Amino acid sequence: MTRGADVTGSLWHRGPEGSGKASTGVSDREWYGPAPVSPPTAPSSPPSRLPPPAAILRTLHRELQAVELADAEKARARLTAVRIALPTSGLSTELATRLDTALAEVIAMPRPRVTSSLADAYEDASLSIGAALPRLRPVNVSRSLVHVAVGVVAIVVLRLGDERTILWTATCALVSVWLLEGARRVSGRWRARVDTALAATAHSFERHAVTSGTWYATSLAVLAWTLDAPAAAASVAILAAADPTASYFGRRFGRHHLGPQRSVEGSVAFVVAGTLAASGAFALFGVVPWGVALAMAIAGALGELSSVGRVDDNLTIPLAAGLAAGLLG
Repeated sequence: MTRGADVTGSLWHRGPEGSGKASTGVSDREWYGPAPVSPPTAPSSPPSRLPPPAAILRTLHRELQAVELADAEKARARLTAVRIALPTSGLSTELATRLDTALAEVIAMPRPRVTSSLADAYEDASLSIGAALPRLRPVNVSRSLVHVAVGVVAIVVLRLGDERTILWTATCALVSVWLLEGARRVSGRWRARVDTALAATAHSFERHAVTSGTWYATSLAVLAWTLDAPAAAASVAILAAADPTASYFGRRFGRHHLGPQRSVEGSVAFVVAGTLAASGAFALFGVVPWGVALAMAIAGALGELSSVGRVDDNLTIPLAAGLAAGLLG
């Protein structure tokens, strides 16, 4: 047998310190050879920690806000990553399954976009964990058309009606919408009826909050009672035209963010469209104060930016524009 190796060719392992020297006079390392190398072991991974449900919902909201700006394949990859993380998100099995099904539907689209079923599942998940998360606002053409149509009707009333007619119309609308809101709060049957009637135009979060239509009517009533007809009409025109225009341009071209759901591109589009709409409304009354129209549009854009949280922009936009008209008038 050769020193340092056995018949199989494996190296001898190191014995007790000094044992080789005592018997042969050669060093331990030379006699016994190097110590055997232990087989590699996989590094122990730290115990996995489930992310809080709010974390996955915030990630989902961020990806859905960017989905219409991203390349379709990139959007699918990002949403797929969120979908994979759902089972370990901490959400209930029912909510995770609903989100998974809705995400699968979105991912399968040629051009992914936020659907009403996904917005519903997201809102219910947000409510289930009691977190004040950003709201989802999917594209809704019917809602935009109704938004513009209500503004046009209000402007016609302001242009053709006398002061008494204007105030009575605005007050009756205000009382009616708030009575419906009260009925939704105290009666499940009325809530179901109102929600069904508004299903085609309302966002998912409005099932559990004051509807945007209620805030719209409230702002119209405030304008009718506090401003003259031309300024009120210009404020309504900004809300009716600039708000949906900003939404479209922000979703389609917005890459420089001013905050959640707001972008430089959308705000610029708001100011341009708002200035033109306000000028057109003023023209119906025989005046075109471009400077005032521009100032009102800028104020309206600032009102929209301030509504990022839970304040509805159907209230902040016309009131901000009307305040600018009052200060400059």
